[in-house]
Amino acid sequence: MNADVLLIGADWRLRALLRAQLIEEGFDVVALGSWDEAELLLRKRAVSARATVFDLEGEPNPQAALSTLARLVPPPTSVVLTSSAALPPADIRRLGFDHVIARPHSIDDAVKAVAALVTPAHDAPG
Repeated sequence: MNADVLLIGADWRLRALLRAQLIEEGFDVVALGSWDEAELLLRKRAVSARATVFDLEGEPNPQAALSTLARLVPPPTSVVLTSSAALPPADIRRLGFDHVIARPHSIDDAVKAVAALVTPAHDAPG
């Protein structure tokens, strides 16, 4: 399963709103509710995306999840959403993730970060 964006997040409200806005902007999105599910699919190569958005809110071990994610997808193609309860932005950047958005943030902040990384498939040249 190929997509423009792989969206991972336990908070279904944020995940649903962000997925809807990304689709509205023309991105093909695969949204998953848990890191465990995403990790399994990534390891099996059952899903691939041009960009990954990972919302750390509610993730029981965000540092371990990001360390594993960094081995499965290139960190420069990822946007990490975080909060002071999850993991500080400086710690995320030390793991190689440059695109970090701390709460409070808007859906638009995340969409703009994705748009800076990838053009929707229907707009891609070629």
